Amino acid sequence: MTDLPLHEDPRTQWPDLAFHEPDLTVRCAHGKWQLRCLVRRKWVALEPEEWVRQHIVGALVHSGWPLGRMVLEHPVRFGQVSGRVDVACFDRSGAVALAVEVKAPHIPLDEKVAEQVARYDLALSSSMLMISNGLRTAVWARGTDGALVQSRDWPVPAAD
Repeated sequence: MTDLPLHEDPRTQWPDLAFHEPDLTVRCAHGKWQLRCLVRRKWVALEPEEWVRQHIVGALVHSGWPLGRMVLEHPVRFGQVSGRVDVACFDRSGAVALAVEVKAPHIPLDEKVAEQVARYDLALSSSMLMISNGLRTAVWARGTDGALVQSRDWPVPAAD
């Protein structure tokens, strides 16, 4: 990415994402570009991965996931597996129903990214997994046999 003058919006250098743009507030404060996080309700650094994350949050809310049951950077620990899932959507019982791993648009969605979210799922056993770089998205849903299978459908919350 090209270095931009401090006053120039970095989004001018990023590709258009495959999601409808949610109502995001962006500002430049003290020479640093920030956006208002929809979930955390605070100002965060405007970085490519965060831009994708906020678009995904907006798309999930639009498809019925309650904003109040989302956590960003949700800690995950299972044996030697430790990390943070980028977006965790919870069902009414408090279980993670959807775990989302987000990458910046220039990061390809390869086997390594899919394995990352699959490792997190060892601890979460969520109903659905998703990876996205804002340009491409892949979704897996847990079948009746407990196995995850790739899905062409956008993840929607189960009827409560």
